[in-house]
Amino acid sequence: MENKSNFIIYFILAVIILFSDTVVASTAITATARNGQVIQGTASTTTLSLITCIQAIGGGEGGTRCNIQAPGWNGVVSEGESIGTTGPGNVVLGCDGTYAAAGGSLTCIARIDDTTCSPEQTILASSRDGSSFRGLAPIKSAAIVECTQASGSVTGATCGIQGPGYTGQLTPGQSIPTSGAGTVALARGGQYSANGGGLSCSALVSQACP
Repeated sequence: MENKSNFIIYFILAVIILFSDTVVASTAITATARNGQVIQGTASTTTLSLITCIQAIGGGEGGTRCNIQAPGWNGVVSEGESIGTTGPGNVVLGCDGTYAAAGGSLTCIARIDDTTCSPEQTILASSRDGSSFRGLAPIKSAAIVECTQASGSVTGATCGIQGPGYTGQLTPGQSIPTSGAGTVALARGGQYSANGGGLSCSALVSQACP
């Protein structure tokens, strides 16, 4: 009977250990703006982190975005997008957008994740009718960034890459290594016709995850 009890205890401990390796350590922070009052969300990280804008609501024309300040990043992030930090430090969240003076407000929520790492990420960027959309990929180590597609330019489309240790243009098939952790940003390069034209590009970001 004692051996059976010991087996059950060992089995439970093994299950706990197995699943503890897959638990995602994450923290959510919230920022609001209302009646001219701004309340920022803040947190401190002790390691490389992935920060995702999981909600940005309440804005008028132009929408609402998360405004994130973190190690290696200072800028706006659209809902659903993620950025990577270059090390431990403070994270400050605000809201970017406008709201009605009478009863309007902005609310933004960001999730800080210390464990997630994606071996491969495909990011897209495009530009059409005066609007541009970039792609973002958080990385936790040095990565390889390959321009996989670029089209639509009347002068030759390229992938505009900005990441740790590199800022420049790549043509399809070209790749570059980053110098470490952080965020890879993709933008389209080239010019398109004003008569219904547009640009699009994509890049593959590959990294070794622990």
